[in-house]
Amino acid sequence: MDFLTEIEKAKELKTLALSFDNISSAKLIHTRDIVVDERVRYQCSYSGCREYGKRLMCPPYTPSVDEFKNILARYYMALLVQLTATIKDNDNWEPEANKWALELHDIIYKLEKKAFALGFPFAAGLIGGSCKLCPTCPVEKDKSAICVDRERARPSMEAMGIDVLLTCKRVGVEITFSPGQVIWTGMILID
Repeated sequence: MDFLTEIEKAKELKTLALSFDNISSAKLIHTRDIVVDERVRYQCSYSGCREYGKRLMCPPYTPSVDEFKNILARYYMALLVQLTATIKDNDNWEPEANKWALELHDIIYKLEKKAFALGFPFAAGLIGGSCKLCPTCPVEKDKSAICVDRERARPSMEAMGIDVLLTCKRVGVEITFSPGQVIWTGMILID
């Protein structure tokens, strides 16, 4: 497919993203604007992330930052997607936040499939935060386990070393933290 056709198809993907409820932003970006920083992965590995080593879509089971940088270098475009939702119970916010994370996960999965159907054979979805498809990941009980939902499971941007906040800032997508609101950010790499 030629470049102009690819751009039109990518715009079609963006339009689809914006048609989902609670999607507050969808922006096509150049992959050179994606900030990959080893410190993000360091935060996953050594700064107390409670999912580290407990989820197959989180470190240490995901590609290294260097491997991801090599993969990312083969892409030239991505669709950055944000879901914004209200949290009704600020004292018990985590179940609601997880519900919205699963909603974004489902949308990223659907967008990745649509991108493939539009002619992007290497479309790859990345979610925000840890995979929450299974209440308990099989690897938590058995380190040699495999994912039971490989078709839908996707790694997080953070697991790949993506600095989500700086990437959003660099491309003009605002993230503000406020009580009673959750913002989940995901991405589709397009090629």
